[in-house]
Amino acid sequence: MKARNVKAESLREADADGARAGSARLWERVVAALGVVVTVAMIGFMVSVALTPERGNPAVTIETEPPRPAGESHLVRFRATNAAGATAAALHVRGELRQAGVVVETSEATLDFLPGNSERSGGLFFRNDPARYELRVFPVGYNEP
Repeated sequence: MKARNVKAESLREADADGARAGSARLWERVVAALGVVVTVAMIGFMVSVALTPERGNPAVTIETEPPRPAGESHLVRFRATNAAGATAAALHVRGELRQAGVVVETSEATLDFLPGNSERSGGLFFRNDPARYELRVFPVGYNEP
């Protein structure tokens, strides 16, 4: 009888091991399937973004901060905001100091990249004090990325 009990116990252990292995294999399959779904969704999203042409043009506005001394120059910091969905690369910004409608001094800066619906900051250096003149800062041009 003892031989039968040992055999029955080993059969029960084998069944338990098989059930655990089957459960582990099921979870492996579920996780693998989830990984495939997420990967395919990400690839599909990236392809759709790459193939969708940008519509319209950048809509860039420039806001300035008050000028401040910067060594022998004066610094005017600015923030460029792109309200449209199109991207502007190499955005060229110009600042002018004017007196009675005559341009006294200019300064220029280039922002490497201004994505749609975003902001970037920069600065313009002037030898003359911008507080003594009419200051105009505006976008001049950009490249399409």
